[in-house]
Amino acid sequence: MGRVNFVGKAEMELWRVLSKWPITPLSITSYKDVYRVEAVEGSFCLKEVDRRLSRVAALEGALIHFRTKGFTKTAAAHETKEGRLICRDEAGGNFILTDWLAGRKPSFGTSDEDIAAAAVTLAEFHQASEGYDPPPEGKLRNRLNRWPRRFSSFLRQLVELREQLEHKPLLDNFDRLFVEHYPWILDRAEDGWCVLSTSKYDDLVTAAQEARSFCHGDAAQRNFVIADDRGCCLIDFDLLRRDIRIADVYKLLRDVLKKRHWNFQAAQLLLDSYSSVAPLDGEEITVLYALLAYPRKIIHLILRYYIRRDGKASNWPARKFISKFQALAEQQLAVDRFLRDFRSEYSVGK
Repeated sequence: MGRVNFVGKAEMELWRVLSKWPITPLSITSYKDVYRVEAVEGSFCLKEVDRRLSRVAALEGALIHFRTKGFTKTAAAHETKEGRLICRDEAGGNFILTDWLAGRKPSFGTSDEDIAAAAVTLAEFHQASEGYDPPPEGKLRNRLNRWPRRFSSFLRQLVELREQLEHKPLLDNFDRLFVEHYPWILDRAEDGWCVLSTSKYDDLVTAAQEARSFCHGDAAQRNFVIADDRGCCLIDFDLLRRDIRIADVYKLLRDVLKKRHWNFQAAQLLLDSYSSVAPLDGEEITVLYALLAYPRKIIHLILRYYIRRDGKASNWPARKFISKFQALAEQQLAVDRFLRDFRSEYSVGK
C-alpha cells in the first residue's frame, strides 16, 4: 500500500477511490481543483466531476466518443478495473483518472503561436464532437436557443434598473458610474441584440442539432495545455453542452482579447487558425460579432450588484464592484475600435 501525502481530503477515501483503477499509487498531492497522483505506472490526474448521474453518464459517453473519433489532443482517461471511465465513491462523488499532461500553460498575452494552436485544437475538438448521442441514462447540458432569450432578458433588466435610479433620492458611487456609462452600455447591448435578432442564428441551431455536436463550455487559456508530447491539448470537460460551436469560439476569443487589449490582429489570427481546420461561414461570423458587441460582462456585474449577488460575488464589498466596473469601462475606446474593424473586415450587416 502506497503512501498518500495529502492534507484536506480524507486519505483513506482517496485511497479507496484510487483502488478502483489498476495502478499502484505512491503519493497524492492537491493541485488547484484536482489531485496529482504519482504511481509506479506514471503520473496521473484524479478529478472529482459532476455528482449528477445523468451528467456523468454523458461525460463518460463523450470520452468514449473521442476515442472512437481519434481525438487525442487531451489527457487520456483510464478505465477502472470494471472497465468504466468514471468511478463513483460511497459518498456519491464521481471521479475520473487521466494522464497528467507534462508541459506548460499557454500564454495568449504574448504568444501568437499559442493562440493559433489553441484555435486549431478547438476546431478539431468540434469536428470530433459531431455525431454524439449520449447513453440512455446520460444528458448533456443544452444551451441551444439560449442566446436570444438571454440578450432580450438582460437588456430589459438593464433598462428597468436605469429607470429605477430616476426615483432614487441619493445615488451611491456605483449608481453614478452606471448612470455615466449607461448610454454606451445600452448602445452596445442594442447593437448586439439587433445583429443577433436579424441573423440566421436559428439556422445555426438547426445545423448543430442535425450534426449532434457539442461544445466545451469553457474554452479559455486555463483549460489548454501545451503538452511536451502532443502539442496543444484541451482539458476539463465538466461543462460539455449542446450549443452552436461559435459559442466556444466566442469564449476563446473573449479570453484572448482580454489579454491582448482588444487587438484586432489577434482576433484575425484566431479566426484564421480555426478556419484552417473547420471554416467558419458568414452567418457564424455575424453571430460572433453579436456576442462580442453585447457587453455581457458589465451587464452581469450590474445585475449582480442590484439583483443577485451570487457565487463568488456574494460577499464582495461595494468598492470591489466599483473597481471592476471602472476596469471594464476603461476598455470602451478599445472595444469600439475593435468592433468597427470587425464589422468592416467581415462585412457584418452588409
